[in-house]
Amino acid sequence: MKLNAKKNILLVVLPNLPKGKTLKKSKFSRSSTFKAFPCGLLSIATYLKIKAGNKTDLQFLDCNLNEDGFISELNKKLKQFKPEVVAISMMFDNSYRHLKKISALIKKSNKKTVVVVGGIAATSSCATILKEQKNVDGVCFYEGEIPLLNLVNSEKMLDFLENDISWVTRKSLREGRLPQKSLIKNLDEVVNIDYSFVDVSNYAMREAFSPFADKIKQRKQFFLITSRGCPFNCVFCTHSGDKDKSMRYASVEAVIKHVKFLVSKYGMNVLTIYDDQILLNKERAKEIFRRLAKFNLKIEVPSGLSVAFMDEELIGLMRKAGMDTVFLAIESGSPYVLNEIIHKPLKIGMVKPVVQNLRKHGFWIQGFFVSGLPGERDEHRDETVKFIKEVGLDWSSFSLAAPLRGSDLFKICAENNYIQKGIKIGEFDFNKFIINTAEYSADYVVKKTYLMNLDVNFVNNYRMKNKEYKIAADAFRNVAARYPNHAFAYYYLSKALKVLKKEKESHKAMSKYKEILKNDVSWREYAEYFNLIYNKQ
Repeated sequence: MKLNAKKNILLVVLPNLPKGKTLKKSKFSRSSTFKAFPCGLLSIATYLKIKAGNKTDLQFLDCNLNEDGFISELNKKLKQFKPEVVAISMMFDNSYRHLKKISALIKKSNKKTVVVVGGIAATSSCATILKEQKNVDGVCFYEGEIPLLNLVNSEKMLDFLENDISWVTRKSLREGRLPQKSLIKNLDEVVNIDYSFVDVSNYAMREAFSPFADKIKQRKQFFLITSRGCPFNCVFCTHSGDKDKSMRYASVEAVIKHVKFLVSKYGMNVLTIYDDQILLNKERAKEIFRRLAKFNLKIEVPSGLSVAFMDEELIGLMRKAGMDTVFLAIESGSPYVLNEIIHKPLKIGMVKPVVQNLRKHGFWIQGFFVSGLPGERDEHRDETVKFIKEVGLDWSSFSLAAPLRGSDLFKICAENNYIQKGIKIGEFDFNKFIINTAEYSADYVVKKTYLMNLDVNFVNNYRMKNKEYKIAADAFRNVAARYPNHAFAYYYLSKALKVLKKEKESHKAMSKYKEILKNDVSWREYAEYFNLIYNKQ
């Protein structure tokens, strides 16, 4: 398919930090301190470049790189580049507050410019966006590569928007037409991401939590998405509102070819895999990890892995490929919560044998858990704590349930008034738990969940209980580096260092613990709850 005329296309990534946060101060996410590559728009840019060739000019503006000055940068782009199409990526609700100003500037510069919005947050709120944002011409339904190519390939772009199956417009909403996905079937077409659109030196990510973190001093990190889709229906995931459960894959050959390119071109030494279900096709996953081993990389899969697909051969291949830390997407230690609330097809009995195999291969083992789902009770949360201790996880990450738009959880919360009635796009503070049920207030769940965290990760830390004090100390140092006022990190770091006969460092850590307790009543309360007497070692 060829373009009928050369078109200038500007791809814009909306700022996505929570309101009131800055790069230096935010602890909101792994990408809040360092900037993650904008995966979605880079994939779209790569696809358009391949399919449109030299018939189109593409430029990129990532507003997250200069949150204070992106408006002036946008104005400069509009004046100099004069785009016919501006495609805006809105992956997070909290980006919405910028959309009105940005779309207005684009139309002010040239009212004929076609302004479209895409991304999972936009898909989930397309009708509201078109109602509230008069300068937005259309919203892409799910993936944007094919819809955007078809748009810029059309002679009359606004007419095309009004009638294409994958674009939501005011006209399509009035006529009651249901949008349909236009999906790339062969991911080989987009797995080889073209980084020439951005300055790679602007991007990096904080390493996932692990005592093995920060071993590479000069990280050259890139991401990889080898598959798309998810067959599961976890209530808190945006996939839960999508009836399409199909999976699509890039070939192993294309994946390895791209890795080889990243190593030779950019000197990549850290590879972060962002598939939702990298292990679903187990034999394919084994081949990928088998062939990654020769590159001598550090491998991360921070989005979590399912224990249902992990056998000893796969675990060994993951380790040889360069993975030393594994994140298990367990979600709950309560079978009732897993089956009846989350709808996750995981049998609790699967976890311990996998943990034992991971332990044999020297992994740091971390579990992901979700707390605060409607219907979950304290007995279930206590069951999760007991499960974690029995299974022997090195660390457990507790997330408070977030009712993301498009998820079944959002529908449940809205229908039962568990969240603020009529909460608008962008008003949901991702830093704050907002679900209130008849049984539990949001404040109660927050405190209960934090006690769970302190219990399993500090008071009953697996490595401390098994006298692996050096690894435990490294983990506590990592916590203290990320959260300098975390009293329990210093207390247990002091205990580990004392056993290691590092008296001076131990005393320093204990002094810091006492200082925090002196100035923070909340930490004093936590210390009293767990019977930690801060004036004694």
